[in-house]
Amino acid sequence: MTKIIDEFSTISRISPIKDVDGLTPYNAGLLASGRAILKPCTPLGIMELFDYYNIELSGKNVVIINRSNLVGKPLYHLMLERDATVTTCHSKTKNLAEQCLGADIVITAVGNRAHFTLTDSMIREGAVVIDVGTSRVNGKLAGDADYDGIIKKASYATPVPGGVGPMTRAMLLRNTVTAASISKGFVTNR
Repeated sequence: MTKIIDEFSTISRISPIKDVDGLTPYNAGLLASGRAILKPCTPLGIMELFDYYNIELSGKNVVIINRSNLVGKPLYHLMLERDATVTTCHSKTKNLAEQCLGADIVITAVGNRAHFTLTDSMIREGAVVIDVGTSRVNGKLAGDADYDGIIKKASYATPVPGGVGPMTRAMLLRNTVTAASISKGFVTNR
């Protein structure tokens, strides 16, 4: 008989000061309150990309195509902290293309190219597209977006591979140093 691991109870057993992925209920609560120190790595990496390229978020319409605890939900909170207007879309969203066409920024993290592809007809001219999804297409790693099509319309777009993935790893290293600093008393987690 195979036992199913309860994700919530397993994550809840992680010490919040060692939670380098920012996924414990404690750290998720701090994130929702705008007080998190250890934030989920992929959303944090996306925010770093916005900062690096000086992409203003205040007042922008942002569509996130993902509602997971790892990407969509934490990214929603980080975007709200920057005064963006955020719409979360998912597999049950009606008129997804219409939602995307109204967005200044589209962030997609579906990760199943066989069921979803973000095409150039789904984005407005000058939109920013952040592609977090990963799938195998004809044996090659690909994102959710038809990159060759969207890059002709987008003002910025992240490739897969080579876009958000390296930023996720960099933020994991940053969070590891931060967690070590917290455990040594150099940074307080309050």
